[in-house]
Amino acid sequence: MHRIVNWCGRGWQARHGAWAVRAILFVAFGRLALLPALADGCFVFRWNKDIDIKEPTQKAIIVYDAGREDLLLQVKYEGPLKEFGWLIPVPSLPTVEKGSMQPFYELSQLTQRQWGGFDRAETMSAGTKGVQEETVKVIEVKTVGAYEVAVLSAQDAGSLERWLKAHDYSIPEGKAGIISEYVRKGWYFIAAKIDLDQAVSFQRVSGAALKDADASARTRRSIQKQLSSGELHPLLISFDTPKCIYPLRISAMGGKPSEVSLYALSAEALLDKSILDKDVGKLRQRRVEWDRTAKERERMRRRSTQNTQSLRLAMMMYSVSPAPENGKRPARDWSLGDLEAIGRESSPDTPPEPLDQRSYATAYELPQCMQVTPEKVPQCAKDLPRLKGKTWFLTKQVSTFRPDEMHDLELQPAIPLLAATLPDPAGDAAATVLVSLGASARSVLIKACQSTNVMQRINAASVLQGVQDPRLIGPLLTLLKDEEPRVRYYAVMATAGNWDSRFVGPLIALFRDPHPEIRRQAAQWLCLHESTNRAPAYVTLLRDPDPDVQACALQVLSRNDRRAIPRADLLRLLGSSRFDVVSPALGLLQGGQSGGWTYQPPIMYPGFRAPRETNHLSSAEAAPLTTNRLTLARLMGLKILRQNADAQAVALSLPLLRDTNSLVRNRAFALLRTVSGQDIPQNDPAKWEQWWAANKAAFVAPKLAPVQRENRPNNRRKVEQQ
Repeated sequence: MHRIVNWCGRGWQARHGAWAVRAILFVAFGRLALLPALADGCFVFRWNKDIDIKEPTQKAIIVYDAGREDLLLQVKYEGPLKEFGWLIPVPSLPTVEKGSMQPFYELSQLTQRQWGGFDRAETMSAGTKGVQEETVKVIEVKTVGAYEVAVLSAQDAGSLERWLKAHDYSIPEGKAGIISEYVRKGWYFIAAKIDLDQAVSFQRVSGAALKDADASARTRRSIQKQLSSGELHPLLISFDTPKCIYPLRISAMGGKPSEVSLYALSAEALLDKSILDKDVGKLRQRRVEWDRTAKERERMRRRSTQNTQSLRLAMMMYSVSPAPENGKRPARDWSLGDLEAIGRESSPDTPPEPLDQRSYATAYELPQCMQVTPEKVPQCAKDLPRLKGKTWFLTKQVSTFRPDEMHDLELQPAIPLLAATLPDPAGDAAATVLVSLGASARSVLIKACQSTNVMQRINAASVLQGVQDPRLIGPLLTLLKDEEPRVRYYAVMATAGNWDSRFVGPLIALFRDPHPEIRRQAAQWLCLHESTNRAPAYVTLLRDPDPDVQACALQVLSRNDRRAIPRADLLRLLGSSRFDVVSPALGLLQGGQSGGWTYQPPIMYPGFRAPRETNHLSSAEAAPLTTNRLTLARLMGLKILRQNADAQAVALSLPLLRDTNSLVRNRAFALLRTVSGQDIPQNDPAKWEQWWAANKAAFVAPKLAPVQRENRPNNRRKVEQQ
């Protein structure tokens, strides 16, 4: 829409600056700032009125169906009222009525929650000003709320320009050609100004009419305020058109950028390709920047991984420290250097970069789409009656146009436009939008999953977790074997919501996948869906030489049927060189669940549980731990030996006096001195061995004080009480 004024353009830079700041916040927080979390896990929705109401220069709600368009149109203007003029071209003879702001408020909240006048007498006697009226037809003149509106048609642009100037509309120099384009196409024009002679108050008190000059001035100030805030009542314009359009080209006459906010309601989702292309371009540029900063991001990720690993290792070290005696735990006997060494040993390989890298592109960067019923938008249904009785697709697009970019927007079916974007690096955002567009859009995604284009498969697969469709089972069986790891990962994620027994075999095969994310997620979904009668198959997998397979099989068995695991198999796994195998195996042996001695490797597992020592191992059963290459495993073994304090515990501890790790040597010495009561130096293991050779036959295990649990506060209960 073109606001024919003296083009002071006041306030745009300030609005543009505010928009720039808000855009940065949206990128940083994905608009979640609108949903502050409460302690109980609920969310409070706070509508940001500025985003969709006060900020845009133009905003519109379009209802398009069966070749008829209802355009609820609002404009923002901050100059003097007497200088305001509004020219709206439409492709066919329109009707113009007063609209309401309520539909804008309603749709703004819905999408945020998800995603100067002319005189009538002058018009009728305009010939006195020398205008050639025979080429400009004034079809209708009427008051529409605060506006004085004229519906015009013209045979040539020159006559229309002279008519507008004769009625105090200001045409910027050199911009008449834009009007000519509309005249050549045979469009109609709606000319609107504020009716300064109507003392119409939008805030009446007790319905009293405003008659005096002060009341009229107050009315004008009220209109001025609402117009400058973008909240003066809109115009409802209806016209026939074979295509859904928004006449933006005429706004280029102003020579200023304009932010346009469009809501479109139609039988199928509609989008403007130029806005979509602009949004995709922004996402593509963000991807370039994402790739450009990959090294720095990887450095930060590794630092974060190291910090997380250090924290978890510290928790593990505390769990295997000597038991409290007399209510006091011995001073910490390990250093940060020990922690780093144990971390390198337990996780020798740096975890690969996460497979899910969609954080650079959010659905908020592309149009928001959803299905709505009249019951969901009652205010819209009230003010736009054609909405009643049907389900509609609502799409929202917001974009700022420079004058050279302004053209009449043509809203087209959204699904083909979004589907064409899937091969693009930014196509995952388009796929996110497609998920919300019903069965037809899901068919597009399913077909894209079978593409030979790797990026298209990645983007389509990235949203399948949010799709439930029986047609997905066949494609998912193929995607689980895809050569691209990201496709495999997304396919695994999608199996949870589309479960079929045919997924079991491919998911078990992924226990050997080189990517830990894929292995862990495959085991996780099998934990949820497998039955106990299949436990023997997973027990067989425990005997596989591949430690990845062992870890995944343990994960499934520990959730489904722990009792089915032979104790001998768990004891054998205590000798594994992988801590994600040793830890759950020992947990199942001691506590009856995988949380027993759970050490969580970085990234692979989110939490840590302190030991639950309900079923003690014998010293003989703990023997594989004492010879394990992992320092943490040997420390675990020493703690079990200390609890047993028998002859075999002494025999197994003696070799550890010569261990390569000083922490293990110190713990072994402390155990031997406590159990034997001997005062032999730690640095003389040969003398300890001589003592044992001479005394083992007559050795009697001492009666040690029972292990006392520390009186630690229940932090979880404290948090819940808060």
